[in-house]
Parts: sequence; C-alpha cells; structure tokens
Amino acid sequence: MITAVSDQAAPYSQSVPGTTHAIEMIPLPEAEGKPHRWVSSKEITWDLYDALVYRLDVPKGGDPDDGGVTRPTKPYLMADRGWGHAGYPALSVSHRGAEAWCAWMTAKTGRTWRLPSVQEWTALCASSGITRANAEAHGWIKGNAKRKTHPAGAKPVDAAGVHDLAGNVAEWCTTDDGGWVLMGSCYADEAGVDPCATRRTPVPEWNDTDPQIPKSIWWLSDAPFAGFRVICEGATTAPADDGEGSGTARKEKADGDTAH
Repeated sequence: MITAVSDQAAPYSQSVPGTTHAIEMIPLPEAEGKPHRWVSSKEITWDLYDALVYRLDVPKGGDPDDGGVTRPTKPYLMADRGWGHAGYPALSVSHRGAEAWCAWMTAKTGRTWRLPSVQEWTALCASSGITRANAEAHGWIKGNAKRKTHPAGAKPVDAAGVHDLAGNVAEWCTTDDGGWVLMGSCYADEAGVDPCATRRTPVPEWNDTDPQIPKSIWWLSDAPFAGFRVICEGATTAPADDGEGSGTARKEKADGDTAH
C-alpha cells in the first residue's frame, strides 16, 4: 500500500510478494540526475529473511517465482541464538546472504533492491543526530542491550526517520572497490564508540566454529552482530506494490477516472 502519492519521493510501505509482511521505506536525499532512493526504516528482520530461506513465499506445491535467485541454505545451527525471532533483526547473515535477499526482492518486485554503499550509510548516519552521548536513546548497545539484540524498531526513530542505526546489529554495506564491510555499532559495543564511524571488515574468524566442510557462505557462526538494511531505487516516485504501476501512474489513473 502506498502511504503517499507525490511528484517527489515519499515514504511508502512495500509489501513482500507471497507473504503477509511489508517493509517501511524512507526517502533519502535526492541527487541530481539519479533515481530516487529509499532506505528501509528498520533492519531486515527474521520474518522477512525467513521468507527467502524457507521459501515461505512459494505456494504449496508451486514453483518459486524468484528469477532464478540462489537462496541461502537453512542455517546449520540456531542462527538467532535464542535471543528472539519474530520482529528481531536477522543476524549472523553473510554479505552473500544479504545480497541474495536483495536479488530476490528485485526479482519479486521488478525494482532495484541493494545494500547501501558506505557513503550512503555514512551520510544517513550523519543526518540521524546519533552521537556517542545519545546512542542508548536510539539503539541497543552494551550499556542497555544485556548482551543480545532486541526487536527492530523498539527504540524511537532518529532525526533521519529510521530505527537502530546505532546498536542492535551492524549493517552490511558495499565499498568503492567492490567489497563489503559492516557499518555501525552493535549490541556489544561500548557507549564511547562513534556509531557513525564504526566499521568491521570481514575476517575468516567470523566463521570459525561452523562445523560444516566447506564452511557456509551464507551464515557466519561467530558474527551474531552481522545484519543489514536495504535500499530500493526508483524512477521518480514511490513505487506501487498493487500492480497498478508507480505513484504517478496511479494518480493519473485516478484523475482520468474522475474526469469520466
């Protein structure tokens, strides 16, 4: 369902085809000559990630309509560590798993879904108003998290209109050289850490205790701090998810119906 129709980018709610779930999307500042961009207001939750992994979007006895996207394998161990599942951010997800979710949503919706770049994420965090001093007011870090994650969106939105940029899980982003890093603080970080400057570069130790041979490319057994949020790109307006096209197309259709 579209929450607003405008000639400019506006917040909207994107349903996930084949499921009862939706993602609230917030517009990012526009760049001249570039498509509009929206960022998910929350980190991607287990509810959304499970739909991909466990094929919850596929009708019983039907074939998946996912454009041939390779889905992550089911986790060998309890990926959520017993901290909470429904409504909690997906964690221990590798960058390949995060990008598979984006590819799946792209195939499902016909729009471009991707991970934020480091520059996009850093700019978003810079506009959030989150600092070392107020990080606990907007997220879950060591001082208030009790060594675990918490439901996505349980803390108030920041000045950028999103949840959990500070704390809960760190978030996968792409680098200029085609790599991946985790940006932002997480539930295990001290209050003195600058949430907008914190980055983690993947290392093999993040999967040390995975007993499989070869080790999973989808799950990081020793990185429960690894999660993600996503960006959707559009042409000019917030995308419709009801089969009637863009917000502009819906407005024109409504005006035409009124005229007749």
